[in-house]
Amino acid sequence: MNRSGRLLMLMITAGVLVLLGCAAHGPSFKQVENIPADKAVVYIYHSGGSNHAFFLQANGKDITALKRGTYYPFITEPGRIEFTAKTMGATSLVLEAKAGETYYLQGRVPPGFSPTPSLVLVSTEVGTNEIANCKLMPPR
Repeated sequence: MNRSGRLLMLMITAGVLVLLGCAAHGPSFKQVENIPADKAVVYIYHSGGSNHAFFLQANGKDITALKRGTYYPFITEPGRIEFTAKTMGATSLVLEAKAGETYYLQGRVPPGFSPTPSLVLVSTEVGTNEIANCKLMPPR
């Protein structure tokens, strides 16, 4: 193989490795068990759009970063919670969490150079269907 052929193979290999690096790893979605009665759980997931990850905060505290196909179960005290998703831009959503309740918060990042993510509270039916194939992301 000549020099240009080797260079082309190296570029293709590097491209494949970059694409594989975007794949979600970790355990598949599983409901949190034994949630204390005085807590709420919010399943936050990145449902698609682009491969851009977004950084997630609750009431100004870092939680995790989510990439497409991942989720994070946030167990919390009841009350007002402001979730913020950040890439180059940021968006927020306020949830009034109630003890013993389960919520599904869908995050998406549109394609583009400096995308701003979106956060939408979805129904249990929509959330359980969309999150089913997502992989668990650890906390930051």
